[in-house]
Amino acid sequence: MYAKRLTLDDLYQDSFSRIVETNPQFARRYMWSVVVAGWVMILFAASRLPWSQLNLRFLVLAVMVAISSQAAVRIPRVTGRVTLGDTFLFLTILLYGGEAAVLMSALEGVCATLQISRKPRTILLNAAVLAISTSFTATVLRVFFGSTTEIVTTANSANFLGAICAMALVQYFTNTSLIAVEKSYKINESVWQTWKKYYLWTSITCFAGASAAGIIAHLIHVYGFYAVLATVPIVAIIYFTYDIYLKNLQASEAQAVLAERHVEELSKYVADLRRSEEQRGQLLLREQQARAEAEAANRMKDEFLATLSHELRTPLTALYGWACLLSETTFADDVATKAAEAIQRNARVQTQLIDDLLDVSRIISGKLHLDVRPMDLSSVTEAAISVVRPAAEAKSIRLTYTHPKVVRAISGDFARLQQVIWNLLSNAVKFTPEGGRIEVRLNYSDTHAQLTVTDNGKGISKDFLPHVFDRFRQAESSSTRRCGRLWLGLAIVRHLVELHGGTVNADSEGVNLGATFTTSFPLIATRLESESLNHSSEHTSVDLLPLAGLRVLVVDDEMDARQLVSHFITRSGAEVQTCESSREALELLEQWRPDVLLSDIGMPGEDGYSFINKVRALPAERGGRTPAAAFTAYAREEDRDRALAAGYQMHIAKPVSSEDLVSTLAQLAATSFEISSSCVRPSSLVVTEGAGFRTHQS
Repeated sequence: MYAKRLTLDDLYQDSFSRIVETNPQFARRYMWSVVVAGWVMILFAASRLPWSQLNLRFLVLAVMVAISSQAAVRIPRVTGRVTLGDTFLFLTILLYGGEAAVLMSALEGVCATLQISRKPRTILLNAAVLAISTSFTATVLRVFFGSTTEIVTTANSANFLGAICAMALVQYFTNTSLIAVEKSYKINESVWQTWKKYYLWTSITCFAGASAAGIIAHLIHVYGFYAVLATVPIVAIIYFTYDIYLKNLQASEAQAVLAERHVEELSKYVADLRRSEEQRGQLLLREQQARAEAEAANRMKDEFLATLSHELRTPLTALYGWACLLSETTFADDVATKAAEAIQRNARVQTQLIDDLLDVSRIISGKLHLDVRPMDLSSVTEAAISVVRPAAEAKSIRLTYTHPKVVRAISGDFARLQQVIWNLLSNAVKFTPEGGRIEVRLNYSDTHAQLTVTDNGKGISKDFLPHVFDRFRQAESSSTRRCGRLWLGLAIVRHLVELHGGTVNADSEGVNLGATFTTSFPLIATRLESESLNHSSEHTSVDLLPLAGLRVLVVDDEMDARQLVSHFITRSGAEVQTCESSREALELLEQWRPDVLLSDIGMPGEDGYSFINKVRALPAERGGRTPAAAFTAYAREEDRDRALAAGYQMHIAKPVSSEDLVSTLAQLAATSFEISSSCVRPSSLVVTEGAGFRTHQS
């Protein structure tokens, strides 16, 4: 009696086909090699079998093998069976030798397989597996214990017991190994795991069959062949013992199924948790994508503002420039003078709006940089007052400034601090009625400098006071409001003050009761000479022709801008040539050899960056070291940095007054610089930015 063994194949399917489907190449080679080897052993055994010694008893054994092979019990969880024919197969080895047993095993394989499959290849396979294991078992017995037919007749009981154990072990390991290889490729598991999981425990049936065969052989040797009938109760006991064991195994299997169900439920719960984690990861990914899209939208907004600045500044260049010329000329008609002043004033307002928009964009994106150095806040205040005073005098506003005589230093950007004070003063002038007053006071404490701007104008309501420094917030939002602007000035003031480490506060008793704005900046331990306060008031001689004898090449695709700039420079004593494209400018550069280049950036066909790169690629004797300034409506910090990195020595933002333009060109003409292989790096350079009507020195 032996488990699965040999004839164990698919009960309802062709095992050979399923293995072929799992791993076609290896399966075919393995299955056919087993079939060929097994049937070679069968034919070899048939050729060596002494047929003359076979008698009626051998025929009885063959009939018993054929009949008992039909009585089988399935091995659970696999497609194998336990048959009663195994006992008589072991008996054949002990009575008639290995060759007879190989033929008997082929008979058992054929008879057992016919119950489950009629396919020839399945019959051949199962018969071959039984023949190989039986032949190997008989060979081992012959090598270690002598002739198999003499094992029972020997008087050495130890030799008999060893032979029975060896016969059971060899048959068990050989048979289950061959079947485990077949089964492993069917269920897609390793051979070792398959053998250990499904066939290790069946060894007991093999030892039971071998023991029964040994007892029967001994009884036949003592009492004659027909004593085999007395072994029927032994075989029945073994069979029913296994049946009980099988039922217990099935009960254990039911419990295992229940445990597997619990494991599946737990696995489902774990899978749900994993899906939740994946969904959370997807949410995080979508959040990151949304953030990236928001950042991209923010960059697009910055680019839009830059384009807006360019498109607004370009027509303002001609508008403001010609307005300046009109205001400098004496007209008999006062209306023309007033018109010129109105043009100039409104151009100034529109330029300020553009500057405010760009400043807000820089603040929001964190790209606003300060040129910080020690300075006296009083000198900054005086500079701002000098700009605002004409507007105050036009409304008969009394503007007073009081400050201590002692000089205390703060750390800050002169231009940005002037912008802060200018915004506060402009705001006061705007909302103070004619004949009003504005007081500016500067005080020092032990650690801070405090600047206060007080007016007796319109004032601020209590409800609006907490929002006075918010962007785009205004007390009057109706279409009938008296002031039209973007309301960015005070928001810029707050950000600039905070960037300097200071604070700004607003206070008002209510509407029409005036307002007070107080800024505070930390002091630093640096002494400033008092004479430095008077540098702005010193009178210097004015050169009427500051550009006399200078050759200037102007490159701009806008005709109005070219004509205006040409007029500014020509009346300052310079010789000017203009071009509307970089290609034309490159040709003229080598022919005319200017002293200074003034080029626009945004031009069709080829922009100013490409133009200056080509200029710097020329040798010095062909104009490659000619000083150049970018004269453009792209006025952001990054635009300035890009222009300087490309090879320009200065960046001038449109629009610009004639005085600023002329002084910048005069300064550029005197600039010495070094040219590297990648870009121009000035060795000594003061860059002047014409940001509207404010000149920022850096």
